[in-house]
Amino acid sequence: MSSPPKTRRILKGLIAPEGLVWIILAALIVVSIFASDLFLRPNNLQNVFLVQPVGRGLAALGQAMIVIAGGIDLSVGSMISLLTSLAAGIFQQHPGLSPILIVLLLVALGAAMGAINGFIVVYMRVAPFMATLAMMLVYQGMALFYAKRTMGGVPKGFRVIADGDILGIPLPIILFICVIVFCWLLLGKTRFGKHLYAVGADSTVSALSGINVKRTRFLAYLLGGILFSLSAIFLTARMGGGGPKVGVGYELDSITAIVIGGVALSGGAGNVFGAFGGVLIIGVFYNLMNLLSMNSFLQTLLKGLVLILAVAFTFKKKK
Repeated sequence: MSSPPKTRRILKGLIAPEGLVWIILAALIVVSIFASDLFLRPNNLQNVFLVQPVGRGLAALGQAMIVIAGGIDLSVGSMISLLTSLAAGIFQQHPGLSPILIVLLLVALGAAMGAINGFIVVYMRVAPFMATLAMMLVYQGMALFYAKRTMGGVPKGFRVIADGDILGIPLPIILFICVIVFCWLLLGKTRFGKHLYAVGADSTVSALSGINVKRTRFLAYLLGGILFSLSAIFLTARMGGGGPKVGVGYELDSITAIVIGGVALSGGAGNVFGAFGGVLIIGVFYNLMNLLSMNSFLQTLLKGLVLILAVAFTFKKKK
């Protein structure tokens, strides 16, 4: 006797990349509990599920917007490094400036850098991989030129973004949930979100359907830049400073997280909650390796293998 349609839909959802991500996360948590007694300590759980996901998650959401539209951005880490360096440097030179002004400045700069990336990809017709790889070097060079080392001096008024709370709920969690809901509504409930999926799936058909493909992809990069700037703002507040190496690895982490969460690198598929699940998997995985005092070189090797497996699984499911 065949399963009822409802049961088949549930099973199909669970084995889809965006559903399977939560099963993998649950299994990884169980493994972590048995592998290390330190995993269930309150401080560790807070770090893994309340602190680490915010910065990495904001970057992953920005990457997801771009990848869904058929692009990719390898300059994420360099953008974050540059923005955190600028924030710390400005506070050191002008300690009396309003934190709100700095937040607005960083968001504007993030949007500008995202727009530059989008312009190069869309209007100069440079392949996304090469365009953002080149801009990664540009932004990293600017960060190293501006700040030779990590700088502190961020005031308490700015650090409240990472340390504050509302009714006992950490402020960064509240802000992050608001961003997730915004991205979910944007992708699933607006015409622009539908255009992102359509352009990523097939730009030619989208153009024939009347969608402005260039504008859609350009706006995806601009939106990605804004989300990257929010990640930089959180990291600056959390660390109390910034530096040219703060964002190192965020390009790999953001891509790995969204691919694990079901966002297809070929574009046109994926969702916000799957991407967030991928962020949590990356966080738990990194935490487990640290708790087990795993060699840093072996950690790098395993991270690469995880990315390969995630991409291979996504393409297999798509076929």
